[in-house]
Amino acid sequence: MPKLIIQESGESRTYRLGEGAVTVGRAPTNTIQIRDGKASREHCILTRTDKGWKLVDLESVNGLLVNGTRTNQHFMKFGDRIEIGATSIAFEREPGDRDPATDSAVKLPKFSRRSLATGRRLTPPRPAVAGGTVPAGDAAEDAEKKLRDAIDACQDAWGEDGLDAAGEILDEVWRAHRGAAREGELAEFRDSLLRLIEINKAITTEHNLKRLLEMILDSVIDMTGAERGFIILADGVMPAAIRVARNFDREEVKKPEDKISHSIAEAVVKQGKSIRAHNAQTDRELHAFMSVTELKLRSLLCVPLRGREGTVGCFYIDNRFEEGLFTETHQRLLEAFGDQASVAIENARLWEENQRRLEDLRSSKEQVEKLNKLLEEKVERQKTELSEVKEVLTRSLKTMELKYNYSNIVGRSAGMQEVFHLLDRVTDSTVPVLIQGESGTGKELVARAIHFNGLRKTARFVSENCAAITETLLESELFGHMRGSFTGATSDRKGLFELADGGTLFLDEIGDMSQDMQKKLLRALQTGEIRRVGGKDVIHVDVRVISASNRNLKEMVKLGQFREDLFYRLNVVTLTLPPLRDRREDIPLLVEHFLGAITREAGQPLPAIDEDAQRLLCAYSWPGNIRELENELRRLVALSSDQQIPASLLKPEIRSTDPRKVHAPALGGKQLKDIVKELTEQVERDVIVQVLKETGWVKTEASRVLGISRVTLDAKIEAFGLHKDAGA
Repeated sequence: MPKLIIQESGESRTYRLGEGAVTVGRAPTNTIQIRDGKASREHCILTRTDKGWKLVDLESVNGLLVNGTRTNQHFMKFGDRIEIGATSIAFEREPGDRDPATDSAVKLPKFSRRSLATGRRLTPPRPAVAGGTVPAGDAAEDAEKKLRDAIDACQDAWGEDGLDAAGEILDEVWRAHRGAAREGELAEFRDSLLRLIEINKAITTEHNLKRLLEMILDSVIDMTGAERGFIILADGVMPAAIRVARNFDREEVKKPEDKISHSIAEAVVKQGKSIRAHNAQTDRELHAFMSVTELKLRSLLCVPLRGREGTVGCFYIDNRFEEGLFTETHQRLLEAFGDQASVAIENARLWEENQRRLEDLRSSKEQVEKLNKLLEEKVERQKTELSEVKEVLTRSLKTMELKYNYSNIVGRSAGMQEVFHLLDRVTDSTVPVLIQGESGTGKELVARAIHFNGLRKTARFVSENCAAITETLLESELFGHMRGSFTGATSDRKGLFELADGGTLFLDEIGDMSQDMQKKLLRALQTGEIRRVGGKDVIHVDVRVISASNRNLKEMVKLGQFREDLFYRLNVVTLTLPPLRDRREDIPLLVEHFLGAITREAGQPLPAIDEDAQRLLCAYSWPGNIRELENELRRLVALSSDQQIPASLLKPEIRSTDPRKVHAPALGGKQLKDIVKELTEQVERDVIVQVLKETGWVKTEASRVLGISRVTLDAKIEAFGLHKDAGA
């Protein structure tokens, strides 16, 4: 057995190696304890392998030197000198010992491999054996030919028949040429392929993703002799994430995110091509990856994992101390193995996902069964109470506590509750808001709520209706003008942007603004700067813009009637106000609100509305929305002579919507089913005509109101023979 000669503090001692591992360090628990201050408590370990004695650094603080060169792991040769601080440990032989690094009985010298991917044959040099070289002549040539034929056969099988066939051929060659020269190299290649076959069979049966990844990575490190290894998976997003990180001792690498070049990993995943470096510090192609220099890497190999639908991740292995550790053969082996591993990884993911779903289904089934049982029991006991509880819960969900007070906006319907909750989220911000909705739905009221509940409530709120003023005057209104800039400009005048500085500017009916004014408004919004009409000075303003339109601005953009860039500048947040016909449950509240306000203004007592009038008000579609309802109530208060408003005072179009008025048609010899069919078609036609008129024949909007698809609406328009130009 070899021996270790320890030189420390001028003293020398000898330790003879046996079969067991030997640890070196300052701790008394080590096999060899040294007192050097630069030694870690557990500094390094020597273990006996089939390739000889292997020295491994146990992540010591000050590192490990062998023959003056820093290393992380090293197979010892007689005469090697280990240096730890000022302590020296010599690896020497006892009389009769053979050198494990040079003796052919232990390990033969390696030959240079070419890439299997290029298709070129491996041509090994004349091999060396223990005690000299193979003699020239027929015996040497025959040995080299046998080795060359064996390697060629492996390469053919690799490219054509896959790993299993390559393994079978290697077994055959191994048995036939057991004593041939270069036996060590052939054995190494054979072992790698057979190891892959063994691993492939193992990983196909492992469904636990974490165990599978650890098994794969440990195998990769064993095959390549890497110091550390990482499996990085993209999971459908970039950057990819490190799913497992281990070292050659099969221990987890701490803080793995700081130990790899993320840029190299991302490049391999994106491009699907391997990256290999003989010496990462001097490789010019890797200079672009700054992290390589910072990590002080030497040998590096990163291989893509190609799945069924593209690259799913990569193998990343490295060594900080040895150069040229990873060969092209390693690269090709890992590329082939990576294709198999990625399939196993995807299968494990699917298996785990299916297990989770199965468990969820089991849990859901159990919960459903329990709930069904409870519900059945509860239905039997409390059928009436269940209905009431559901109603209370529904109302509670619809009227969840709001952050701000919107008492000036009347509405408890689900549609208005959605508006209030969206208002809560946008009120505290300063982003532009676009309010969409039909005329009369209360867009300015919502704009005022945003301003007076928000951070700018102490500043001014100014508004302008863009459809009610000419283009020339609109520019002056918005940006101001200088004296003499046009006829009638007798003095300098501030525009609405200046007046709203620090506050809010509300632009109603912005869809009616001309293209030229849209351009000027866009410039003001982009730069925060305006210039008065006729002026030269630039004025900086800080204004939150809230705009509104009853037209579909997105459709106008498609038709070229509204600037796309201005649309996206205004449309940061969109609030869509529902028409009154979609929130009929709010009509009684609105009636009560408006009647109270109208009678207070007039100094009159609050009248009541009889049941028939209330029912007709709720049944009417209100094409003019809330504004039309308010005007109708003002008319009713003015015409009413007593404390109750009867249905007879309602305008005719409202009275005609009474759903109870169904006139029985004359039979005319028709059967009941034919009469019902005709009446149904007539009612259907009348409703479609009415909605088409109210929506201006915008079919998308009409189909939404009717609750049918656009295709169904087109079919009914054709079946009823309706035409826009005919006034239908």
